[in-house]
Amino acid sequence: MSNKARVFISYTKRDGAVTNRLLQRLNDNLNEISSPYIDALRPQSHRFQQFAVIKALLCSHFLLVVESPAVYSSPCVRLELLLAKLRLLPVLRISVEKIREPLNEA
Repeated sequence: MSNKARVFISYTKRDGAVTNRLLQRLNDNLNEISSPYIDALRPQSHRFQQFAVIKALLCSHFLLVVESPAVYSSPCVRLELLLAKLRLLPVLRISVEKIREPLNEA
């Protein structure tokens, strides 16, 4: 098992601001210093998918919210924030624009 901090990434793709390409870039950058969990980048088993997501959140050291226009209206994000609060996990926030900036340079 890795000594790296486990980071649960909370986001919504419904508003179109967050894409798999953007999430992959975030994952690659975070992977250098932590062990990120990004559900969209994991193989989908469908059988117990929501259970796996909740388990990953509960086993994380902190939660990182990718802030996009519709992120706080997402039921999944709201549940993740509630669980993080109950678990007393630190919650960090990053604007989708801050992640997107390096993508525009390439």
